[in-house]
Amino acid sequence: MHARLRTPSSRTPRPAAALVAAALCAGLLAGCTSTPEGGSGPATADDHGAHAGHADDGKVPVGPLQLPAAEYWSVLQPADGVTQVRAGGCPEDVACPSFEILAGAALDGVDPAAAHLPDGATCPGADALAARAVGEPVESDVEVAGVPATLARWTLSCVDPDGAEVRTVEQLQWHVPDAPGGAVLVVDRWAFEGLGSRLAAGAWASA
Repeated sequence: MHARLRTPSSRTPRPAAALVAAALCAGLLAGCTSTPEGGSGPATADDHGAHAGHADDGKVPVGPLQLPAAEYWSVLQPADGVTQVRAGGCPEDVACPSFEILAGAALDGVDPAAAHLPDGATCPGADALAARAVGEPVESDVEVAGVPATLARWTLSCVDPDGAEVRTVEQLQWHVPDAPGGAVLVVDRWAFEGLGSRLAAGAWASA
């Protein structure tokens, strides 16, 4: 498939997820100082002792992968094959920066060649604008933990309740069809800082 590049002037630059998380937490909390219920990522200094075992190899379990996690990650381990990584300290009921890893049953009925936008999917930001994929993705060959994968860069139109476009953002999807434990899809529309390099440097839990 021939990738079609976008015109940069139609895009709205997005800050890295760490900065978005900090801004959200500043407005919603006194500070990002705790991990959401069920989280396992190293979100605070007090958590580091509990994750001392991860410090030895520099990786933490994230669904089917072992990844070098950022300090602000909070990992919600698989529920029906979906692992969610959220910015630590964000309340469960707000639109916090997050990305997802889908595997196993979570991929039933999912077309990895399409933009993954579950019902009710919204663009990054507190305004909860509906997310719609537009056009075709720009694709490239990459590796996730040493296994060949395809990275698709989708443009999302962020629309208000009247259907008017307010801005556009980019959604990144890594599809790994032949991962050791079965196919895996990583979906990030919050521009998590360095996620591509972290995925490349990871390892497979089942390998």
